[in-house]
Amino acid sequence: MGPSRLQWASLFVIFVNALVVVFGFVTGSPLLPRAANVVLVVLSVVLMLITRVMAQGGYSFAGLVRPAWAGVVAAVAFFGGAVLFAIAVLAEGSLTPAANQRGGAGLALFFAAGALIYAGIRRTDEETV
Repeated sequence: MGPSRLQWASLFVIFVNALVVVFGFVTGSPLLPRAANVVLVVLSVVLMLITRVMAQGGYSFAGLVRPAWAGVVAAVAFFGGAVLFAIAVLAEGSLTPAANQRGGAGLALFFAAGALIYAGIRRTDEETV
């Protein structure tokens, strides 16, 4: 069994945030305008809420890491996003715009990885039939 639709949506959001982070590290300048940070975070939180509403089936921890690479992506995005956000919060006044954007993308990564993990644990009604 491959990833569910909710997991694919989470993976897409994680991919976009990863591009923002990598671009900021490589070029030293932000990829997106400042308002895009808010959009990325809101998109990730909405994805988490959609996962909560749509996943009405029972719990299935076997689907958490299906396929195995999804578990690795979720772990790296979850903890990496938390670290990037923590760095941005702790060094708030002394960061460049690219570092500030990495902090926003880190928060969005954190929420998107949480949605990926939660969508793997919870099965939607169509998948439990």
